[in-house]
Formats: sequence, structure tokens, C-alpha cells
Amino acid sequence: MTEQLFKRLDRLFLKLDHTGLLVEQALADALFSAATMNAESAQSVIDSDGIIDIREVETERECIRLLALYQPAAIDLRRICFVIKVNNDLERMADHCVSIAKFVQKLGEKNITLSSISSFRTLTESVTDALHQTMRLLAPPGETPETQEPFETDTPAVKLAKWIIRNDRTHVDVYFRQYLDEVFSSGNFSDSSGLNALYALTSIGRNLERIGDLCKNIAEDAIFLKTGEIVRHATEE
Repeated sequence: MTEQLFKRLDRLFLKLDHTGLLVEQALADALFSAATMNAESAQSVIDSDGIIDIREVETERECIRLLALYQPAAIDLRRICFVIKVNNDLERMADHCVSIAKFVQKLGEKNITLSSISSFRTLTESVTDALHQTMRLLAPPGETPETQEPFETDTPAVKLAKWIIRNDRTHVDVYFRQYLDEVFSSGNFSDSSGLNALYALTSIGRNLERIGDLCKNIAEDAIFLKTGEIVRHATEE
């Protein structure tokens, strides 16, 4: 039964990894639409969200099946909990990509572009890199019941997860604040049209910052998976 559970868990992680790839593509398309004000690319992000929603439900159902069938404990239980939480975080990332695409469409209607905001590129690059590195944490365990080590405190995955957590504070959050400063000083937003544009611009940045936060959440869950240690809200040494 244990080997069968491992095989099903591996397939579950592969499915999670594929969902992550879809989210990466959604972010790339959303950022392309934002950089070029391409309405078609923005619409493709919105249209693709349904696929990720369906995959989220399928993955969650499979997790519930495994919990009911095998009643796992220790590392196996942590793996299923990890998949459930990350699965939800990925779906939320996709929702943020959709929000970016919708705000891009609104800016396009007002002929406002993001090309004049230099910090936008820095913010998008930092978020894209954070998401790409986070996806590396979703690889299947690749272990057997005989070789698994429940508590691994200094593996490459743990080190990468800690880097993602630090990066959110030292890069993504910093670039987001720079982006907001530049947006607020970039033009006159006194009339209703200007206020709507300001709301769209700040919301695009906020959605990018939230994707960075969700990358940090996944990294924290990856540390819990590998070490059994809960690091959320912990003060960095």
C-alpha cells in the first residue's frame, strides 16, 4: 500500500508541476499584454483561467481520495497537505494574472501605457524570477519508502525556499514600493478618468506583489514539507 501511495503522490506532484507551468505562462502573457497593451494577449489570459480552475478542483479531489484511502501519517501526510496548499496558491496566482489582464484592457481603452514607468520592468522581472524559482520546489519527491528521510534541514530545496522568502522582502516588496512612487508622481490624476487610470496602475502593481507573496507562501510550505518546521511569521535570524 505504501508503494502505491508513493506512485499516486508522484503523479500528484507532476500534476501540480504542470499547473505551475500554466501559471507561469499566464503571468508571461499578462506581462506581455501589459508591456505592449495587447488586448488579444490580455484576453487569452482571461480565457485560460478556466483550465487552471478545473485542474485545481481535480487535484484537490485526488488529495481527498488519498487521505480517505490511505490515512497517511508523517511525511506522506505533509506531502498531501503541501499539495493542497500549493494547489490553492497556484490558482490564486492565476487569478492575479487575470486581474492584471483586465486592468491592462481598461488602460488600453484610455490609451495609457506602462512603458514610461521604468520601475515596472524591474518589478516584473523580480516577480517572474521568483515564480520561476518557486516552480523548482514542485518537483516530485522521487523517493521510495526505504530511502525517504523525513527531516532534511539543509537540502538545496530548503536553501532555495529560504532564498525565495528573503527575495520577497529585499526585492519584490522594494520594487513594488518604487513602482508605486513612480506611478503617483507620473501624472495628473485629479479628474475621474485620471483616478480610474491611477487605480488600474496601482492594482497591476499590487497583483504582481501578491504573486510574490504567494511564492513566499509556497517556499514556507516547502520548508515545512522538508523539515517539519513551520516558518510562517518567524523572525529571521
